[in-house]
Amino acid sequence: MLSDKERAVLTEVQRLPLTQKPFMEIANRLNINEEEVLKVCNNLLEKGVIRRFGPSISHRKVGFNANPLTVVKVPEDKINEVGLAIAEEPDVTHCYARSGWEYNLFFMIHSRTREESLQRLKSIVIRLGDFDYRFLFSLREFKKKPFEISREKEKKQIEVGK
Repeated sequence: MLSDKERAVLTEVQRLPLTQKPFMEIANRLNINEEEVLKVCNNLLEKGVIRRFGPSISHRKVGFNANPLTVVKVPEDKINEVGLAIAEEPDVTHCYARSGWEYNLFFMIHSRTREESLQRLKSIVIRLGDFDYRFLFSLREFKKKPFEISREKEKKQIEVGK
């Protein structure tokens, strides 16, 4: 569970201000000092709440238009082994075990062309074993939004520095 201070800092750092000193600006908003913001961020990184600080790139706008979801039918006793192997692939961006459908492992890569993605996906799947798989290409994107803690939902206005 997050403390009020951690939640307040997390809510602010999910969209870093584009300034020379973004953590100073956040500290000022929260009425605490910059060192405290950095300490909380480091603690959240150590806990795994924050994975990294970096840009969020709109893959389609930079030319990565072939983004298939690959579904694989893996025996339950091999799901962890195969899932971890797929997750190690440098170009795999998502990898999940799911239940409720015969295909129980899902993963995604982003490529510039359909041919490039099919070639890469086949090399991944074939190397892992003789599993039934399907490639599902998107026809249209209706919504894509990163997870974000809503400031509105956090409206109880945490006065961190007081």
